[in-house]
Amino acid sequence: MSQAEHQPTARRATPAVDRLLARLSARITSNVFLHGLATALTFGALWLLAAFLLDWALHLPGPIRIFHLGLLTAIPAFFLWRDLVRPLSKRPDRAGLAVIVERAHPDLHQVLVSAVQISADDRGAGDAELVSAVVAEAEQRAPQIDLDRVLDPSGPRRRAWIALATCASVVLLFVLRWDMASVFLARMAGANTPWPQRTHLAIEVPTAARLFVDSEPAPDADVHQDEVTHKVARGSDVPILVRADGEVPEEVVLHFTSGHRVVLAAGGGAEFRTLLPAVQEDLSFYATGGDDQDELPLVHLRVLQPPDVSGLAVEITPPAYSGLAATVNFDRDVEVLSGSKVVVHVLTDPPSATGKVRLVPEDRLLELETLPFPLSADEAAANKTARTGLAFAILPTKSLRYRFELHDSTGLSNPNPGLFGITVVEDRAPEVELLSPGRGDFDTVAGGVLPLRARAEDDFGIQSVSYSVEITGLTEGAPPLVTPLAFNAIPVEARGDEPAVAGAASGVRTRSARAAVLARARLEIATLAGAEPATEGRQFQLQVLATDISAPTAKVGRSSPLRVRVVSTDEFMRRLQDRLSRAQTTTAGLAELVREKNRRTDELLASLESDNPEGATGELSLALTGQRRVLGDARALARELCANAESVLYARVDDRSLAALDFLDERLALQTGRSFEATPWRELGAAARDRAIAGSGLAGKLVDITALALQISEDLAVGATNDLSRAIEAVDIAKAHEHLTSASLQQKAMLIQIDKLLEKLAEWDNFQSVLSLTRDILNGQKSVSERTRQAAKDK
Repeated sequence: MSQAEHQPTARRATPAVDRLLARLSARITSNVFLHGLATALTFGALWLLAAFLLDWALHLPGPIRIFHLGLLTAIPAFFLWRDLVRPLSKRPDRAGLAVIVERAHPDLHQVLVSAVQISADDRGAGDAELVSAVVAEAEQRAPQIDLDRVLDPSGPRRRAWIALATCASVVLLFVLRWDMASVFLARMAGANTPWPQRTHLAIEVPTAARLFVDSEPAPDADVHQDEVTHKVARGSDVPILVRADGEVPEEVVLHFTSGHRVVLAAGGGAEFRTLLPAVQEDLSFYATGGDDQDELPLVHLRVLQPPDVSGLAVEITPPAYSGLAATVNFDRDVEVLSGSKVVVHVLTDPPSATGKVRLVPEDRLLELETLPFPLSADEAAANKTARTGLAFAILPTKSLRYRFELHDSTGLSNPNPGLFGITVVEDRAPEVELLSPGRGDFDTVAGGVLPLRARAEDDFGIQSVSYSVEITGLTEGAPPLVTPLAFNAIPVEARGDEPAVAGAASGVRTRSARAAVLARARLEIATLAGAEPATEGRQFQLQVLATDISAPTAKVGRSSPLRVRVVSTDEFMRRLQDRLSRAQTTTAGLAELVREKNRRTDELLASLESDNPEGATGELSLALTGQRRVLGDARALARELCANAESVLYARVDDRSLAALDFLDERLALQTGRSFEATPWRELGAAARDRAIAGSGLAGKLVDITALALQISEDLAVGATNDLSRAIEAVDIAKAHEHLTSASLQQKAMLIQIDKLLEKLAEWDNFQSVLSLTRDILNGQKSVSERTRQAAKDK
């Protein structure tokens, strides 16, 4: 080897490669700076926003804010070291840069790396020609290399845009809400500047004139009324209203100074309501909710003793027509007669209280006047001095309730005033009872009379009694004929335990008995309708009217309507015959019943006379029950026969019985009730038997039949029933045997009289048959005469 070959050669110049690597190194440094700064700014801005939101929402204390400030410094520093400082310290050298290029351009076949290594080798080892060729090729290829394939700038740029957007958003938020941002920045700087309050709670106590006196701030309260005092009446229900201004919380808590808490849920909107029932003592409270935790305003409730009613007296003056005395009732609801004057007196506590009275349901207010309070009987006896109270007067026309709304000198009103009542009892219309005729339908003939008897009762008095007659079939709407009736007052006690005015037990002093009258008249059927003739087939409707003495308007009571129908004599007799036929059937059934009961009585007698008489005592009650049935059937039969006889007498179909009609009418006029009385009929039977006042015709026969029926029901049937009752009450068998024997004899006598009654009814049937046959013959002769007369006229 020559000496020239072993001498070192100078470093080979590669300007194109150097420029390429310098550009690549600059790009790497730029991307690292862009990536590192963008990352630090992004996370710093995000943490700044997070710290702002946390402090705004939670109102963080100072130590936490200092910690957040430290994080605001540490987070960007960490990302600057991780993504900027450390990457810059690890930037590749020229060979590393060439390797990076070779990786992006594998078609270089390590030419660039070889050229960089050769240019850096000072020893000049290797074949000179080969080295020169590699360097020349690298220099030739360097300008043609595209660095965009080596480094991708989109990642750092994207990170930069994110950082720019994040920072811009934070800045925009701070600019838009500079009031809040300035508070946040000051707090981050260490100041204790408070956040603006998002929720403002206001406590209201809705005013009610009868509950509250006034509302006043506490002596040391500021202009915002941090403390408010409300004066309330003891025992009143105090409504509390909490209003939320701004952000409405989900719930509001009332805190009482006693330690008690009440959670209020929103009832819709920004209002929270509750009620403190029956407040008895002073209390204080405040409300918290949302971020309003300042315990203001503080509300004080000062409880005062309200005015109240300490005594009540109701003075009642009934209307003059009632004849009732004035009364005074203390501390109670009252019932008054319509038209009464009522003065209500009230004592108040304190006595200086004033006010009004509210009438419900009409909701009318009356002023209370100052009047002496009435003395009770005990106070009057003790000669006590009358106290001064308040009062109001009223003439109630219907039931009502009232309450006193009082106010004392401080303006405090009585809470929950009680209701007192005045019940107005209307004066009832007279009660009219139709005594005769006993049935609602009355059939008679044109020549008969109507026995009209009515009883009218009223609480206080009867002014007049009349009867109205309405003729059926006349022009509709025609007024009925009204005729006065003579009436006599009779002493009648109030029926049962019923007072003269309903509700007397509640304070209305009433009479011990009602006023009652008995009105009677014998009306001629022929003149019943005035000028209208009472022809056959004509129908009338009668009502008895009673007018009381009430003022200013008298009340009229009406009886049940009585329908009167005028029939022919033949129709009347046919109906009478039908009723008597039914009575005959009833009599036959009664005879069978009496035989059965008499047979049972004889069996009981035989049992008493046997060796074991004790077994018969238990059957006596059954025998008595059967005899009572006999008595009921006998009396029903007697009433039916008396009704038939009465209809015949008042129809005046038998001229020979007019004396009997007067005799009976005079005695029936004394009856004051609808119940059947046998005495007038028995007296009529005796008079007909002794003086023959009923004659021997149709009416006379019916009077004899009724006398026999009454003897069966009122003498024999009653006697047998009494004997059986005495037999049951007897203490020894001998007495029971005696009374049972008497009952058996009475029953046998009944059978005899019933057989006589059946014979008389059968004779009546034969008598009626003869009358009907005679009437048919006369009618036939009359028809023949009329036809003969008509034939003579035709010739």
